[in-house]
Amino acid sequence: MAFDGLKILYNSPKAEGALLFGVTGSGKTQVYLKLIDEALKTDRGVIVMIPEISLTPQIISLFYNRYPDTVAVFHSALSLGERLDEWKRVKRGEAKIAVGTRSAVFAPFDDIGLIIIDEEQEHTYKSEMTPRYSAKDVAAYRVGKHKGLLLLSSATPSFDSYTKAQNGVYSLFELKNRYGNAVLPDVQAIDTTYNSDMATDSISNRLADALRENLENGNQSILLLNRRGYNTFASCSECGTVATCPNCSISLTYHIKNGRLMCHYCGYSVPFTKKCSNCGNDTLNFKGSGTQNLEEQIAQIVPSARVLRMDADTTVSRYSYEDKFKRFANNEYDILIGTQMVAKGLDFPNVTLVGVLCIDQMLYNDDYKALERAFDLATQVVGRSGRGDSPGKAFIQTDFTENEIIEFAKAQDYESFYNVELPVRKQMIYPPFCDICVIGFSGESESLTFKSANNFLNNLKALHSEKYSDQNIIVLGPAIPKIAKIGGKYRVRIIIKCKNTKRTREMISVLLKDFLKSNKEISIFADMNPEDII
Repeated sequence: MAFDGLKILYNSPKAEGALLFGVTGSGKTQVYLKLIDEALKTDRGVIVMIPEISLTPQIISLFYNRYPDTVAVFHSALSLGERLDEWKRVKRGEAKIAVGTRSAVFAPFDDIGLIIIDEEQEHTYKSEMTPRYSAKDVAAYRVGKHKGLLLLSSATPSFDSYTKAQNGVYSLFELKNRYGNAVLPDVQAIDTTYNSDMATDSISNRLADALRENLENGNQSILLLNRRGYNTFASCSECGTVATCPNCSISLTYHIKNGRLMCHYCGYSVPFTKKCSNCGNDTLNFKGSGTQNLEEQIAQIVPSARVLRMDADTTVSRYSYEDKFKRFANNEYDILIGTQMVAKGLDFPNVTLVGVLCIDQMLYNDDYKALERAFDLATQVVGRSGRGDSPGKAFIQTDFTENEIIEFAKAQDYESFYNVELPVRKQMIYPPFCDICVIGFSGESESLTFKSANNFLNNLKALHSEKYSDQNIIVLGPAIPKIAKIGGKYRVRIIIKCKNTKRTREMISVLLKDFLKSNKEISIFADMNPEDII
């Protein structure tokens, strides 16, 4: 049993690391709850991290019921006063379990016996804002200092963690079957190449029929569309001009409730008008569907269904996550639609149908992690189906039904996906075969920003040749990222493939200090192993 092996590791006199790798619904949570029971017997602190605030209500309810009066909660939705109160409870020893998002890793335990990172592959464990840090790295450091156990848990582990488990750095424990009587859902790919097979813009006829049948049977459904808003962009049918944000290199998204085109990066918004800013004709039309639009489409297909939409626009209030998930769990809604916040870590026994819409854009993204993210999201969301006594179904709508990533996700076959993707990473020299340090530059002048990046590159070449030639590095750039401007500032990046050694960090530190002495108008940052390098 996985628990027995983890218990031995927990009682080890030295620091240990382990990966709990199991299919969706295999009972990973039950394993680490039993492990927490063991940790509490030794009166040592426990930290449990989850990737999203949206998952907090369900997991907090579980912990409060099982460990009353000994749980402290840490996440950004709490006020500063509430966070301080929880911090003091841990510091005084009143709370032995800290549960929360990545900030929970700093819970002030004097003695840590166990740190659990649930859905460990998630990008949210990496802070992309100052201070830039990886909660997984901090957890590993704290476990090492306290000689505790670091437990990573996922159905789709990160390549870094799974490779470490394969190489013996972590102990590997696998759960290959679902917990209890539950079985993996029957997953089918629906070819959406031909519009004649679509019931609406976003929903195929087969998925529409399945939604109606599921509703008639009294079961619930989840639909994933990773785009919020009503329409994803507006373009001119005459000259082809797309309505874009003046501050960011991104198209504006139409939101029907306020009738405005909005930027999801800087918050810029403008009332919608059909007049094209380029040619002046009244020929600006909506394109693409977001979650607001999908909500209307569902009303056409199943008018009697009670629909709950969850995205960044509907979860702004303090207790919105808790309220909405509680009502869905109580069967007050029939269909839950949302962005990726509905894809992972949720357990609704009455959900027997899942639909994945518009995943193709993820399959052909430029980032080296694109396929990993697509596989992860598809596998995780279809795993929400059939977790109770009733068997589940899932449909993945795609123009590329024979794509091997879709096939692996249908079968929840992580090992095959890993074995296909790993040689590509090795050939291209990407993690886990190297570390990546991104040096980012931003400024109001496009030419000055690029010039500053070039100067940095020249200094890097000179310093590496003079003092750090023992460090093997590959430098890419300077290059303009996918979104060239955000908030009125132009962006340029240099990508350094390297090993995260003391000498490499020392070299980067010297360059940053020299840059800051002579550049006042251009901002710079360094980020080791960011989630997004483009």
